[in-house]
Amino acid sequence: MTSYRFKRRSFLAGVGGAIGLRTMLENLEASAAGMSSPPRFLMMYWPVGTVRYYFEPTGTGTTYVTSPILRPFEDAGLREDTIVLFGLNHNGISSGNGGGGEAGVVMSATGANCPGTRDNGGEADDSCAGGPSFDQIFLHRVPELYRSGPGYVSAIADARVDSYETSAQCMTYGYETRQVLSYRPGGPITENTPLLPTRKPLDLYASLFSGFMPGGGTPENQAAALRALKLRKSVLDSSLRDLDRVRTLSPASEAPKIDAHTEAIRKLELQLEQAILDGGTPACEVPTAPDAALEAFAGSKFDYSNPKAEQEDATYMERVAKAHAAVIQAAFQCDLLRVASLQWCSANDHVAFEGLYPADPTGSYMHHPLSHRIGDAQTISGPPPTSEINLAVYEFLASVHHWFNLKTAEIVLGLKNATDVFGGSVLDTTIVPFITDTAHTASARSPLPAVIFGGRALGMQGGQYQNFSTGRNHNDLWMSIAQAYLKTSDPLSVLADEVFVKTNVSPIPGLWAPP
Repeated sequence: MTSYRFKRRSFLAGVGGAIGLRTMLENLEASAAGMSSPPRFLMMYWPVGTVRYYFEPTGTGTTYVTSPILRPFEDAGLREDTIVLFGLNHNGISSGNGGGGEAGVVMSATGANCPGTRDNGGEADDSCAGGPSFDQIFLHRVPELYRSGPGYVSAIADARVDSYETSAQCMTYGYETRQVLSYRPGGPITENTPLLPTRKPLDLYASLFSGFMPGGGTPENQAAALRALKLRKSVLDSSLRDLDRVRTLSPASEAPKIDAHTEAIRKLELQLEQAILDGGTPACEVPTAPDAALEAFAGSKFDYSNPKAEQEDATYMERVAKAHAAVIQAAFQCDLLRVASLQWCSANDHVAFEGLYPADPTGSYMHHPLSHRIGDAQTISGPPPTSEINLAVYEFLASVHHWFNLKTAEIVLGLKNATDVFGGSVLDTTIVPFITDTAHTASARSPLPAVIFGGRALGMQGGQYQNFSTGRNHNDLWMSIAQAYLKTSDPLSVLADEVFVKTNVSPIPGLWAPP
């Protein structure tokens, strides 16, 4: 008699190099055996802080009334999946004399001191990372987050920067370190290696989903792989026949175990047939390959004297970001991936938005260059200014932040509505911190806004707003999230040997409770 294990090996050998099909089979077997949805992590980023007057909700706790900038999350039905925070800071974290946004991205993502700035041949404010980013810390520390293959992905929808800055367009940093020449303090310094984001959604797709097709990700190879799998459908049927034979030969006391095994394999067979042989299911479906022409804009620009653009390109950035997000979501659903990061754009973005600048309602204006028209912290932190020029910029910035939240809400809602191969909601088992680099256009390190989505099944307590009038370290956000992954109210003790600022850092009460 040929064992199920032997037939399974033959089945896997038959699909050749289609690693994705192996993963799908293993996941469906695990699901049939009762495995629940695993934890996941998606770090997201938006630039240039916020406009406080339009960001801060009214009230606190679970009865807060949302604000104009945050309204898209409420309208999308995400309130109970959302934690809103205001009043975080980078106190005690050194910028290494880096730029406001450039250092801010690194400080927010790593929580570690910056050792200095790169001598990159351009401006002097390109901050280096002094520790790994938290996506990598969680990947390193939480076995359930690891998947074979790439392990993680990082993507960006618009990579334009001022002057060759790495830090403005990268928020993922590894454990490996290297020496680079610095502008400040001068000479060689040691940095944690930047893990630069993928700019093309098609490249992201190929890195994750080409494993479903022997020989690569062409439509022909995909069809061939599915045909091969269909021919091997009899493997499971044969296993059921073999189990029936075992039943006749085994002691009666073993019958319940055989029945359980039979039921699990029957369930697996039905799932395989529906998920693969009959063309896919929302639980795990190979997504359509993104348009090969989609790619993040890249390059360096000096255009602060003229923030008006010839045409808008926010629509294109949205297409790139949503293509990246669709690939990441599908990879989460198929359990090919459990850790990812997604940046809308760089910290000094040059994305042009049409129709959002009241002083020129039909024109297209670049976000970061126009934001520099208000460099006064009091003006941007208070109510709408009386100056006509400042008011127009102020309203433009608020509208841009509303735009980012509107489009982010659509991405997060996709995760909420997606079902993974284990039958669970992707968002319920995914924590999505949505962070920024600075408090506002004056590049202040406080009061920083942040939003956390999802993670309900991991114990995250959505549906609340917390405002810290006395300030809390931005690393408190990471420690609050770490509780869910490490399953402890004392994550600092577990992460004691990790490199990030720990002074006056602790989890924020009420954001997590053991599920």
